Amino acid sequence: MEPTPERKKGVQAYWYLLLLPIFAVLSVVEFYPLAYGVYLSLTGPTGGLTLSNYSQMVADRNFWNSVAVSLTYSSFSTALAIVLGLGLTFLVTQEVKGRRIFEAIFILPMAAAPIMVGIVWGPAAVWDDFQTFSHFVLGLPYFQEVQILFYFPVMAFSEGWEWAPLMMLVSLSIMRSTPKEIYEAARLHGATSWQQFKMITVPAVLGSPVMQFVILLRFIDAMRAFEIPLSWSTWVGFETSVGSPVDTLSLYLYKLLFIPSFGFPLPMVSAIAVALLVVTLVSATIMMRLLGSIGR
Repeated sequence: MEPTPERKKGVQAYWYLLLLPIFAVLSVVEFYPLAYGVYLSLTGPTGGLTLSNYSQMVADRNFWNSVAVSLTYSSFSTALAIVLGLGLTFLVTQEVKGRRIFEAIFILPMAAAPIMVGIVWGPAAVWDDFQTFSHFVLGLPYFQEVQILFYFPVMAFSEGWEWAPLMMLVSLSIMRSTPKEIYEAARLHGATSWQQFKMITVPAVLGSPVMQFVILLRFIDAMRAFEIPLSWSTWVGFETSVGSPVDTLSLYLYKLLFIPSFGFPLPMVSAIAVALLVVTLVSATIMMRLLGSIGR
């Protein structure tokens, strides 16, 4: 028997009621903090509404430096995560004994805390020992670990290294869902493993909406990177200054809030936090359009 229109409306209203607890939780943990942050960013010294915090933010060159650092860092680290993830995918799909063990080992970086990744890839953990070996064993000259052309790529690499396993797992799932007949036809025509991977797997992975969504999430997450830049801020001597090459927007906010010499400028910090949200949304939209063009 076909349900009456009144019954259909009643069922729809029932399902909407089931969504009320979700909206209640989101209101507490998402909407209220966001709305209150916007309110603080529009609050002046006397408590009235003003745009002075945003005008001060726009006039601050340290803010624009942090925007540039965040965009560069997130773009570079996301690209490295994709490249490293595809490289790991190629390695674990080769016909070698124990490849399941290697696949499990390759996943380990994703389980590490970001602050530990920054410490592990820092000078005291890796590069000092590498310098000692290269200088006294190989006879190579010392290189400067505190030069931006060295430490910024290392920062981005460590971020990409941590999240490359996620790209590998998604790539493997997409690869295994690709029809096997395509690979069999390529082998019959004499294609090597590398040629199959380059001509079949890589286009299938990068053109997949699932991978594009994961890349977008990785980029958004990298835009708010904090732990790894914080650890390198200490290594290179910028822990109490702003406007440095390691000051992402999140680290810039942290320094303004927790370094006493800046005077705890909460309204200004709220304005920068809102700007971080806007910059992330705009850059993510641009990236989504660029990724969408790959699958066409």
